[in-house]
Amino acid sequence: MSKREEYPGDDNYSSVNHVADALETPATAGHDAEADPFAEETGSEPKSVPETPDQESGMVGAATKSSGAKRRKGKKPISELAPLEFSGRFAGGLRADLLRRVPLYVSDWTEAFTGGNCMKTTASICFLFFACLSPAVTFGAAFADATDNQLGVIETIISSGMSGLIYSFLSGQPLCILGATGPELAFPVVFYEICQWGGMEVDFLAARVWQALWCSLFTIIVALFDLSACMKVCTRFTEEIFSFLISIIFIVGAFTTLIKLYLADPDVEGDDPAAPANRAKAFLGTLLGLFTYFTAMWCRAFPKRNETTPLVRKLVANYGVTLSILLYSGINYGFRDVDVPCLDMPDEIVPTATLNGTGESRGWFVNPFGDETASGYDTPGVGFIFFAAVPALGLAVLGYLDQNLTTLLINRKDHNLKKGGAYHLDLLVCGIFIYPICGFFGLPFTHAATVRSMSHLMSLMTREDSTNEHGQTVSKVTNVVEQRVTHLGIHCLLLAALGLSAVLTKIPKVVLAGVFLYMGVTALPGVQLYERLWLWLIWDPKKYPQYDYVTQVARKPLHLYTLFQFSCLAVLYALTKVPNPYISVIFPFFIAFLPLIRKLVPKCFPSVWSKEDLKALDK
Repeated sequence: MSKREEYPGDDNYSSVNHVADALETPATAGHDAEADPFAEETGSEPKSVPETPDQESGMVGAATKSSGAKRRKGKKPISELAPLEFSGRFAGGLRADLLRRVPLYVSDWTEAFTGGNCMKTTASICFLFFACLSPAVTFGAAFADATDNQLGVIETIISSGMSGLIYSFLSGQPLCILGATGPELAFPVVFYEICQWGGMEVDFLAARVWQALWCSLFTIIVALFDLSACMKVCTRFTEEIFSFLISIIFIVGAFTTLIKLYLADPDVEGDDPAAPANRAKAFLGTLLGLFTYFTAMWCRAFPKRNETTPLVRKLVANYGVTLSILLYSGINYGFRDVDVPCLDMPDEIVPTATLNGTGESRGWFVNPFGDETASGYDTPGVGFIFFAAVPALGLAVLGYLDQNLTTLLINRKDHNLKKGGAYHLDLLVCGIFIYPICGFFGLPFTHAATVRSMSHLMSLMTREDSTNEHGQTVSKVTNVVEQRVTHLGIHCLLLAALGLSAVLTKIPKVVLAGVFLYMGVTALPGVQLYERLWLWLIWDPKKYPQYDYVTQVARKPLHLYTLFQFSCLAVLYALTKVPNPYISVIFPFFIAFLPLIRKLVPKCFPSVWSKEDLKALDK
């Protein structure tokens, strides 16, 4: 068995014995058939073990061969386990994660300030602060509406900031950003309705403590028994559907914010005296949102221009999003009489929920056994405490999938990361720290936020254009600043924002919608499903971009595979838009079934896709 191997789901693995080498050169060796869940389908062949030449009596080669056979039959040493490999031991994967990441911990902090990385890390903190603040405020308002103000904006900002602080110090992949997500919104809505079902009126916050503890238990079990290794079955098919879905949610959300300006009451087209003001508000808001997006995209491409010096071009590119926010927030302030809606921030740092009949805010700590006098709700009984394990299981599944799929996307080979992943460690941090803290302090649960995480990754990338064998210009990642400082800085600013409401309330919502549009659009390049969808608009096959899969797969199976993948994407998106929260909670379970769907459907139509086609499309 070689010291360095490549496994599905983490192409940047390097053994602990070669950490220094891994920091310079990414692993490029192939993976063996035993580790590949689709080895039979794609025709992968197991790697042979070279025999030691017998130079003298023939005993050396025989002994080496015998030793290799015993090693293959026995368990691999912990230090040689790949991030998504079953160890066959209790907490074996977790111990391998620690062995892989602990030697790199100091460099995780120093790399942000060495090699000219300071400008890029500072710009990333500024950009991601706004990218994380706006969803926290948006989801906080949604939580307040859905739970009768049991959860709100203040709790969502604190939850995101607290999770980020813990994760920046203890996680195995600090490029991943935690926060409130769209799929997670359905779970507290359903759980709140369960607490009110049949006239029970169980204390929602107290019941959430038990939900958090059950979810924590399930997550810790997953981490200790290497169950993240099950993500090996997730190929590019599943990863791209999930990534494309989150990008679509951000893009649609941005345009929804702009469209709502035209649906104000009174109607912008009506005869009401307020209609002209609404028209002005809608027009100015649309311009601010779209120009924020276009300016950010222009700044992103500025290094390719010849104007000014390289330093100025680099500054504009790195701080482009932040400059766009400041510029158009300033323009809006100049037209403040138009009254474009701005960010809503809490005035006080107090819990949203109030005590029964007093109007005073509840305390920060939530008693898991409830307090009928203070809350006015029934305390959770023993039966309800055990019943809370059922919705907690769904929440744990969502956390498992969000966390691992997002980390898989970050760790993809084409991102050229040089430090290995730590999937089991990341889940353990969520199970031991984040979920219980959120429960006991009445905060919304946080999960890996895909678009924010990918935006974080891309803000730390360095790309270079090159020409492929077909003469086309392609952009490749040459370096990523892999460190923890940006994660810490983003969430320190997020918590500090609670004291800066007077300033932040001057930022128009439409400007942040432009940032969302930018994040969604910039996350799409490199997603093959997105590229293959564009092929539908090119009617002459001779004019297709010469991607590898275009040259290796015939036109019919290529487009049918795209249709198959797009259909799964459409079903997932429909689940996020179903108004009934009881149906929306099916979302994570459908994601869990995607690898099985990917495996079974091609087997049902063997005449449509050959093994070679599937290997080219899903490698």
